[in-house]
Amino acid sequence: MTQLRCTSAAGKALKPTRASAALEAAYYRDLMRLIREMDDSLTYWLQANYRKHESAIAQDSIADQLQKVMDRLIGRWRTQFNETARGVAKKQSKRWQQHADTSLMDKLKQSGFAVKFRPSKAVTDTLDSVINQNTTLIKSIADHHLNEVADMVQRSVMAGRDLATLTAELKERYGITQRRAAFIARDQNNKATSFITRTRQIEMGLTEAIWCHSSAGKHPRPMHVKAGRERLRYDIRKGADVDGNGKLIFPGEEPNCRCTSQVIIPGFDS
Repeated sequence: MTQLRCTSAAGKALKPTRASAALEAAYYRDLMRLIREMDDSLTYWLQANYRKHESAIAQDSIADQLQKVMDRLIGRWRTQFNETARGVAKKQSKRWQQHADTSLMDKLKQSGFAVKFRPSKAVTDTLDSVINQNTTLIKSIADHHLNEVADMVQRSVMAGRDLATLTAELKERYGITQRRAAFIARDQNNKATSFITRTRQIEMGLTEAIWCHSSAGKHPRPMHVKAGRERLRYDIRKGADVDGNGKLIFPGEEPNCRCTSQVIIPGFDS
């Protein structure tokens, strides 16, 4: 693709491409659909088997029987998540690409550039990376939740706790996993949008951008705020040394970072 140039001698900074709240919500719903199915299954079978043996809780034989039940559930739901994860990740990555491309084309159009994006190896490679990362994260949700529930069941048996106590602990564990799903949806929504947009910008021969702080988080990183306030310029092929320690990062790359950037279209004398 030919490098973009604007008629202004000083160049022009495009409006930032921001992650879509609607796509974050859609991803969260897809993750929670899987998590709810898993949790409903775990709760049903563990309650049924725990209730059956509740009078004999704290005996070794009961612990072994409940572990066998848990092993079957772990095998079932790990398989379910492993078989489903990549499809969910691919569907969501396609949504992110469409949003990033459409948003960037709209920003370019507002600045007088009619650009139509086509499939490219660079974008395909970026999407493959996004898909692989999200596939791993989705699988990790099941692995972590199942391991925690298995430990919880054994602790309940050893301590002689009743079914009501175990049920309350299962509900609390579900809440923790729910919050993890929300974090993954938010964090990956920011990262994917940023990375896909940056790939497209580099394809157009653009190399420089201005760091923009989002002002959306409850606990902003002071150096990200400073970079946004000072309109830090950086090479989008390399990243920005926001913290001044030599580590180069991109907007949206660090956990919970919602920062964006304004890519600069160079002027005719650049």
